[in-house]
Amino acid sequence: MDSPRRSRNRAACRRCQRRKIRCNGELPQCSACKKANVTCVNDGKQEVNRTYIANLQKRVQWLESLVKEHTNVRLEDGPDSQATEAFNEDLERVESSSISDQHAQPLSEAVDHQPSRAQPRQAHEIGLVSLFPGGEPRYIGPSSGYFLANLVFSSAGRRSKPSGTQDVGHESISLSNELLNSPTSLPGRKEDAIELSSKYFSYIHILYPFLHKQTHIQRVENMYSIADSTPDPIAAFHVHMVLAISASDLSRRYRIRLPAEGYYTAATEYFKDACVDGSLEGLQSLLLLMVYALHNPSCGVNIWSLNYQCLGALIDLGLQRDVRSSSTFSISFLQQEMRTRIFWVVYNFDRTLGTMMGRPIGVRDEACEFRFPSDVTDQDLTESAPDRNPHESPVSPMTFSIHLFKLARFNSEIKYVMHSICREAPRYAYPPVTDIHGWQTEMMDQLQAWYSDIPQLQGMTSIRKTCEIKYHEMMILLLRPSPGIPEPSEEIFSSCFNHSVNLLRGFGELYKQNELLYSRLVVHSIFLGTLIMLHCLWRLPQIASAIQIDDLVADTSISLNILSSIGEYWTEAKRVRDCINEISGVTVQRLIKTRGLDTSTRRGRAEPSSITTSTRGARNQPATTTEILDPVGSGVDIPSTMNMFDYDLGLDTSSTWLNDSMSSGFMDIAGVPDFDSLMWDVFNAT
Repeated sequence: MDSPRRSRNRAACRRCQRRKIRCNGELPQCSACKKANVTCVNDGKQEVNRTYIANLQKRVQWLESLVKEHTNVRLEDGPDSQATEAFNEDLERVESSSISDQHAQPLSEAVDHQPSRAQPRQAHEIGLVSLFPGGEPRYIGPSSGYFLANLVFSSAGRRSKPSGTQDVGHESISLSNELLNSPTSLPGRKEDAIELSSKYFSYIHILYPFLHKQTHIQRVENMYSIADSTPDPIAAFHVHMVLAISASDLSRRYRIRLPAEGYYTAATEYFKDACVDGSLEGLQSLLLLMVYALHNPSCGVNIWSLNYQCLGALIDLGLQRDVRSSSTFSISFLQQEMRTRIFWVVYNFDRTLGTMMGRPIGVRDEACEFRFPSDVTDQDLTESAPDRNPHESPVSPMTFSIHLFKLARFNSEIKYVMHSICREAPRYAYPPVTDIHGWQTEMMDQLQAWYSDIPQLQGMTSIRKTCEIKYHEMMILLLRPSPGIPEPSEEIFSSCFNHSVNLLRGFGELYKQNELLYSRLVVHSIFLGTLIMLHCLWRLPQIASAIQIDDLVADTSISLNILSSIGEYWTEAKRVRDCINEISGVTVQRLIKTRGLDTSTRRGRAEPSSITTSTRGARNQPATTTEILDPVGSGVDIPSTMNMFDYDLGLDTSSTWLNDSMSSGFMDIAGVPDFDSLMWDVFNAT
């Protein structure tokens, strides 16, 4: 006699998994997602929208009704209920686990029943990524680094492994959605709220100076003075969002418990009234949400759509125009400067996100009247005339902001020239660059001059290090393979290698000093920088023969440790870490094999305790020549918290890898079912 069938709980959806709350598994939306008015998506390597499942079930019922009414087909002759139950079990299994068979069909082939590989290859070249069955393909372009990542993984022979390391224990946590997402009131003491807000203005505000500190502090004081009254929604939203951003940053860097999500939830109650169309305050509200979403990817905000809302508000307010040249539009110096600052923050976000996702930029440069903000502090905006120098020192925190705005213009030009899909400019456009290699050399000189002009200010070492990291990011964007120069020279590759190493070491210094601001931008930069470093090793024999394996392991360990730390708050960072762990393991294994080290040496290298965790300090001057980086320098100790490399990967390393071309086997990775979803997690801003 068959034992009674034990009921199975449907796997929790992605949102409930991330927030570690109970999911009731209802279709088309679980109760938590329905209450939050967000899309309910099943978790797993392949996302499955539950609305899609519910629609399929409804369509089957509708088709059955048509069959009953118009044909003589007996539905009872079809599969019985046990088959339906088995289907449900299979569906749950697909939702909660990944496909580990390396010979499994790619999703696009399975849907279209096309044995030819031409279609998936074209999809990768165009950059259309299908995330889940029934979903429309999404676009990721060349500047994102998606194709380079595809190239590196395919050449290394990366294969999908059984997901035996999936996160467990989510179902055992039964905290209610209301408990984990309940609004948090302001701190009991006004001084604590001001102190927490001041932390925001001491670092994050320098990167994105779209608020006015004195105005914001006054809003904080007003919130406490009218505690029993209904607050102004704009002031309440701004105050709670600044607290949320500052609390999330401090809680991660210093391992302290601050109610960041509670402040964010409290702010969302005022969002509808705070984002007033056609006002600077409304645009500031959108930018606050943008900053929070960048540093808290699990909040579910679609940053790409939010970016275009900011661009729409920018154009609607005319921020792209210089109001100083208007004789009919008179505003105060404070308003004039805030308009200019907000323009540059939106401009910078647009270029950054467009580059990260490889998508077109929103507002072209020729539509803007560029002018930089005045180099004055927030306090001086209300106390000084624009033609007065309010500081004894020529350098202020705003000096760094302006310097980063200048870099955003370089970013825009590089994306125009190097990463445009259409290489034939229309006749109505500006004269095209005829000598792209000469232009590249000139741009390198301009970026080096920008690097040399990074401001020096006591007590601002972390923001200066951030500027250096941004410099290396921009040089990598300029030098790596692109539609403009798909096959760079060995000299360019060597320079690109140096910048990628310096990029990782810069992140390592910030991480060691607890000054690293976690964000999806950091994950993208570390991931791409590591792949560039490994790609150059595989392309250039002179680099591979000169590098010390201990130095390579130490540099790669920076990526793994930072991604592990970020992975505590954003699970996709762990997937990125695992991929880097795998591809770097292949690289080290082949380095050891090529150099003919004996088995005992290989075993010693594989032990974490024998691997040096001291990374080398970055040079004071930018690396721009073909000279391989000198491994001697000041140490940056990154604690090793994991077994970084698995050398026994079962890969064929019999060939001489120094002669391997990374273009060979370009589409070998197309059969890996989780590749597109991983790349989407890294390069996506939705």
